Amino acid sequence: MERKMNTEMFVLRSIACLSIALLHALYRVYDDGNTPWVESIGLLLTFGTPVFVFISQFVLSFAYPNGIPAGFWKKRIKYILLPYIFFGTLYAVLKGLDMASTEGIPLLQASWYYLWRHLLLGDFHGYFILVIFQFYALYTLFQTYAKRFTPRTMLIVSFLINVVYLGFFNLTQPGDSVAAQYIWDKMYWIFSPGWIFYFTVAYYLGRNETWFREKLKQYRLAVYTLPILTGALVLFVNGQGWITAHSSKRIDMILFTLSMILFLFSIASSMRKVPRVLEWSSRYSFGIYLLHPLLLAMFVKLPSSFGLQNLGLFSVLLQFILCVIGSAILMNIANRIPGGAFVVGRVGIGMNRKKPKAPETPTTTSIGQPNQPTI
Repeated sequence: MERKMNTEMFVLRSIACLSIALLHALYRVYDDGNTPWVESIGLLLTFGTPVFVFISQFVLSFAYPNGIPAGFWKKRIKYILLPYIFFGTLYAVLKGLDMASTEGIPLLQASWYYLWRHLLLGDFHGYFILVIFQFYALYTLFQTYAKRFTPRTMLIVSFLINVVYLGFFNLTQPGDSVAAQYIWDKMYWIFSPGWIFYFTVAYYLGRNETWFREKLKQYRLAVYTLPILTGALVLFVNGQGWITAHSSKRIDMILFTLSMILFLFSIASSMRKVPRVLEWSSRYSFGIYLLHPLLLAMFVKLPSSFGLQNLGLFSVLLQFILCVIGSAILMNIANRIPGGAFVVGRVGIGMNRKKPKAPETPTTTSIGQPNQPTI
């Protein structure tokens, strides 16, 4: 089955990836976002993670409207799930090393403390992969049952499910038990109801791309205005303290994320050619997403003379550029080694469909901090 390509997804994928890398670089320099203006910018930058969820489903709906192709699950297990397991293990061991050195706990015990949480509960920045795999399965159900209902009905129902689910965790307090605290703090991230509206929107827009483009042109003024209005709403709600979660898993972030998707899609549609830097970062986005926290953590260990921590916004820019380029280099090297793509993911196919030099048949992924602020 020949796969169709959508040029706008290169732009969305790139911007989403770069926004998360910039967010983490910002927090590394400015004390994890405790400065008010950093907190505001950082909160808005978290839109990148739900955009990845949107992209993964838009690509499926656009490229495979009549059913997923043979080998679909095999490729995604090899090039997405295996890297998830590898990085979940890697970051667990690194956190275990830190715990063992500071608390005197045996390394194996400390690593296991994090390992099962990473792999089973998605308790690290790769958690969105678990979300996407849930939607891969849901996509096949949608193709069978969604036709029984109108798109409007499905969109309204999914929006209500999403809002009620996130609102419950945003606006209520957990019990006193450790388990309840953990669920309210992190665990609710990984379940599909918290992302279902992005999936449903992507499902219908991917299947009606031509109509979607025309509507974006028709309502261009609204599309360009909405990010400002919804972004202001997020900052106002955050400033009032009505929602304290500092992540993309907020009910107000649903509107901001959707408005950014419409805005970026509209901008990308008007481009005669996708800028080379955006195409490049899109191809390496999966590796950048998974690798950049490791490089940022290494930058902290360098002497201050390198200027990576003590020069304000210049340090942010420097860390951002270095972690993005460094992650892409590591991914490129790994893809030249037999089996390396199973570790860091496959380098994506570019606009000209040239396949990266590697020993395996390429697959384009739709996506692509130890104890960092959440995204």
